[in-house]
Amino acid sequence: MLSRAHLHALAVSSGFCQRESPMKPEIFFDMLLQTVTLTDDESLSYMVSVLESDFGITIKKQSLHERFNERSVLFVKAVLSEILCEHFADLYSGELLPCFSRILIKDSTKFMVSSSLEGEYKSCGGDLYSRSKAGVSIQYEYDLKSGGITDLNITSGSRNDRTDAGESVDNIDAGDLIIRDLGYFSTPVFQKCIEKKAFFLSRLDCSVKVYDENLSQLSFSGIYRSMQKTGMTEKEMNVYVGKNAQMPARLILQIVPHKVYEQRIREKTKKSRGQGRGQLTEETKIRCMFNLFITNADVKKLSVSHVFPLYRIRWQIELQFKSWKSVFKIDHYKEVKKHRYLTMLYIKLLLIVVNLQVIYCLQASAMQTEADKIIVISLNKALKTMRTLFDAIFDMIRGTCRKAMQTAWYIRNRLSKNHRLESKKNKLCLPEILQSIICISEK
Repeated sequence: MLSRAHLHALAVSSGFCQRESPMKPEIFFDMLLQTVTLTDDESLSYMVSVLESDFGITIKKQSLHERFNERSVLFVKAVLSEILCEHFADLYSGELLPCFSRILIKDSTKFMVSSSLEGEYKSCGGDLYSRSKAGVSIQYEYDLKSGGITDLNITSGSRNDRTDAGESVDNIDAGDLIIRDLGYFSTPVFQKCIEKKAFFLSRLDCSVKVYDENLSQLSFSGIYRSMQKTGMTEKEMNVYVGKNAQMPARLILQIVPHKVYEQRIREKTKKSRGQGRGQLTEETKIRCMFNLFITNADVKKLSVSHVFPLYRIRWQIELQFKSWKSVFKIDHYKEVKKHRYLTMLYIKLLLIVVNLQVIYCLQASAMQTEADKIIVISLNKALKTMRTLFDAIFDMIRGTCRKAMQTAWYIRNRLSKNHRLESKKNKLCLPEILQSIICISEK
């Protein structure tokens, strides 16, 4: 994947390597990778010690400090870009909703970072007791069909998801299906999808007006009463969404249990009071009785039976973010200069990407069915173990494709034991959700 010669070429093209030095760029990269893998100690003292003991390079802390600069960030970003282009497996490309070329699921995570980044990465608020006023947002998107990561971008914490939706809309291609949460809700973006012959599946923003086919504003209370009378729990209808009823869409409604409704009212009331807006409107309350989704995909491409499990998969990103923070400590920071912080953060993301790609491949190959239950490798357990397999991961990154496959089988054997995902009552794991969608599609 990344031979020494290729790493050196990336270092030259990024400007990191400008003259001959005992500490070659590939040694610098290996030292960073070893540091974030084997320890949480990212001090200059530790890195100087690693360079001397493992690579025979003697360097002063100040000299190493100076190697962390804008060019080191560009170098590591270039390596990450190369890794993102690698695809270890096509997971469900031929079976999962073949009418869509890609199924793109996107979300973001925000956290505080070193105050040295305050000028470039503004915080969106957060912890009042934090030592830092700087924060980042990591935009993360992957293709559910192939397992490939299509976006992994660090932005300012003050940049919201709706802005990202508008600025990244050109990355959507014809035939794509995008699935995102309410933070990305944007009717101009959805209209752009329609123009590009792409598709979207989104929760409906409770503040957006909806009109029926006669261009009369929809009465959600009337729909609720009608569904209650007939005993319906799910319903779909063609509507127009947004100002002046400019965007056609399919609206899918699902009545939620009363406990879910009460929880939503409590959360929205608390949020409304915190923002000084007073009591909830009756319209907001009635909409809380439903799960509301909109899509421009017709029923042949995306049936109601597909919508709910597909959107549930979006929560997998939230679970991944938790693992990134608990295993790789991406949200932990020390007060260091910004280029050193960013270099280390990009190295962590690079290591995460490699681990995810390997685990996706192994999950597909090691999946088993046992008593109508799919047995699958746990992502969180696998990430924890793979942090201890530095030599194997290092060989995979540095070796040939053949060597990478041999190493993958070694890791597969390690993870096949005691790494199964614990089944939870009435909850399906990701492969089970996907399998249910594939089975529905084949009927």
